[in-house]
Amino acid sequence: MKLSSEQIGQLYTFTRRHYVEWYDLQSELVDHLANAIEAEWQQDPKLTFEEVLDIEFKKFGIFGFMDVVEERQKFLQKKYARLIWKYYKQFFRLPRIILTFALIYMLFLISGLFPNPKYFFLSILVIGIILVIMDLAKTTRAYKKREKETGKKWLFEEVAKNLNSLPVLFLPVNIFNAVNSFSQGPWTETYSLVSASLFVLVGIWMFVQLKIIPGNVSEELEKTYSEYQISK
Repeated sequence: MKLSSEQIGQLYTFTRRHYVEWYDLQSELVDHLANAIEAEWQQDPKLTFEEVLDIEFKKFGIFGFMDVVEERQKFLQKKYARLIWKYYKQFFRLPRIILTFALIYMLFLISGLFPNPKYFFLSILVIGIILVIMDLAKTTRAYKKREKETGKKWLFEEVAKNLNSLPVLFLPVNIFNAVNSFSQGPWTETYSLVSASLFVLVGIWMFVQLKIIPGNVSEELEKTYSEYQISK
């Protein structure tokens, strides 16, 4: 006995009512519940849809779908981190590693044109923070607009957005402290070289995280869910 399209719709409503607001996770739970209900009907066809659904939902425990949501978030966070690291490492292979060293050397040379290179690097830090905040704000607006137009949220996108916000909160402070610590004594070329290396390496990390990986997330969601492609 197969579920009707109306019953499938009821399963989506059921998952939303139990605090699963992301369509990708809803789809996985609906698929799991549908298979479980159909298997249960094979054993006892007299049970109603509501009765079987109640039986299957109780198998998730007293917290319902909350444990599933938490486990899925952890899985996607690890997956997202692996993606970032995968593409970040590509900058340390030919020919990109040449570009990386060229950027470090160029930044080092430019810093030498300033009377106090420390303030040059701190200025870059401030500009970088502003650009990253603007990019995150633009991305957040795009997410909200698509959600409003389609009525769908995507957990993988939300995980990515939350992880992308972390560097804005923590990296600037750490970089500022690192650069500022150099000023305890006379500023040397070594400090400029270290600062240039730090800024380029962190800049590449941010570029990968904010510009390269989101496209990979979108491609994966498109391959898995036709509704995502429609909603773009």
